[in-house]
Amino acid sequence: MATFKTWKEKPTELEAQKAVEDFFAYLKKGELDNAKNSVDHLYDDWEESIHVIWRDHYLIHEIAEDESFEGREWLKNLEWLGNLDILDDFMWGDENENDKRYFDVSVTYMGEPSGFVAQFQLEKNNDYYVVKRGLIDMA
Repeated sequence: MATFKTWKEKPTELEAQKAVEDFFAYLKKGELDNAKNSVDHLYDDWEESIHVIWRDHYLIHEIAEDESFEGREWLKNLEWLGNLDILDDFMWGDENENDKRYFDVSVTYMGEPSGFVAQFQLEKNNDYYVVKRGLIDMA
């Protein structure tokens, strides 16, 4: 099982971006537990986030028997995640006074930009740095 990367020293942008690339590589393979555990999270909305991605990407191309969160069709067949990816367009914000740095990356589906961005932040927790997932939603 994957665990999220921590750094004693502040990582470079490329090191933090690699953690996000790994996160999306797990998603693309349908390995939801590994994806979830490969980064820390700002919100306790993991399943809701996956459902939103499914609803706003997969359902544009396919018809589902049950589109609801509760129906969990979005978890029954994870092949749709193979069409999910990111562009190499990481956008970094300035570091704030709390030693946090926000960045995001564009999400693609079936090789096309989807209008979604995945938001992350690099922050120091106690004695180490960690990448945290924020929202994955419309830009």
